[in-house]
Amino acid sequence: MEDSERHSKFESPLRYPGGKACIFPFISNLFYENNLLGVNYAEPYAGGSGLALKLLFNEYVNEIFINDYDYSIFSFWHSILESNQRFCDWVEDVEIDIENWKYFKSVQKNPDKFSQFELGQAVFFLNRTNISGIIKGGPIGGLEQKGKYKINARFNKSDLIRRIERIDKFKHRIRLSNLDGIRFIKNLDKKSQNTFIYLDPPYVHKGADLYMNYFKKRDHEILARQVEKINHKWLVSYDNNDFILNLYDNQQRLRYSLSQSASNRVGNEILVFSGQLNFSDSIEKLKNVELIQ
Repeated sequence: MEDSERHSKFESPLRYPGGKACIFPFISNLFYENNLLGVNYAEPYAGGSGLALKLLFNEYVNEIFINDYDYSIFSFWHSILESNQRFCDWVEDVEIDIENWKYFKSVQKNPDKFSQFELGQAVFFLNRTNISGIIKGGPIGGLEQKGKYKINARFNKSDLIRRIERIDKFKHRIRLSNLDGIRFIKNLDKKSQNTFIYLDPPYVHKGADLYMNYFKKRDHEILARQVEKINHKWLVSYDNNDFILNLYDNQQRLRYSLSQSASNRVGNEILVFSGQLNFSDSIEKLKNVELIQ
């Protein structure tokens, strides 16, 4: 394996609001602490899938099951898994400018008029050129490109192509789906394989601003009830708020500090653990940990 692949800081081609690849040191220790090495790993709300890819590339898990109900995000993952070289060729050739930003914005807003591959292109282009990777947001530097940073500031073509090509090497161990998160969880529970489920649903606060498919209060409540029924070991992460703490008041919970590249995603987060999980040794990998009673 090349050095650039062995010690890569970023695995996912996507920049994702609230992405959790940064807690890899904690999760990898959690796997050792609970004898989970070699299990299958599943994310019902995959998004950028940074953590899933890091676990796969570093051989902590056997297969990863990534699911996203947002058809545009699903289309991106499907495109690079099924048409990897074609996608890389496009990344190499595409012009990173406002004219193309406007075009891909129109694709994203009218998905029924374009192919799945074109939708995947649009989502990727907007993700890499928008402020903080927010698909709903505006371009880095503004439409008139008068900002300090320009639209191509987060579009290093050679690095992004390397990440996409690396995924292709592992595609036989990646299972992709486009299901409602609850349906995805229920399907996993029917399987007998040893699977660890990591749930990182849309944030409660600012969720409508950050995600195409955000949750309403009732969605969080339905998910909490379903999580209690999961047969596998699981972990849930959320932004810190009393509503979520009350939903999971019968579970093991902790609060910690999470730093994200997006300025609006710096602060305290919550982790909720299934009863079978031990984490006393792993929490030293988190910052400012507080166990919640």
